[in-house]
Amino acid sequence: MKIARGRVVKGAIVSRARFPDGSKLTLICHDDRSPLKLDPDDEAGILEGIREFASGKGMPISRLRAKLRRYR
Repeated sequence: MKIARGRVVKGAIVSRARFPDGSKLTLICHDDRSPLKLDPDDEAGILEGIREFASGKGMPISRLRAKLRRYR
């Protein structure tokens, strides 16, 4: 994993960091809004999900979307 900073300039992400072609990136936008308030159970659930994902137990977004469509 590599962490880099950048800015959006005229709609494009600008960074000094260099990544190989085809790299998959996750972008997190920092803003001035107040942080999300979670109760301890919700926070624990999110942290557990992050741990599972980091250990390789994640699922492709296409499968997640299919599961969510079934609950509509």
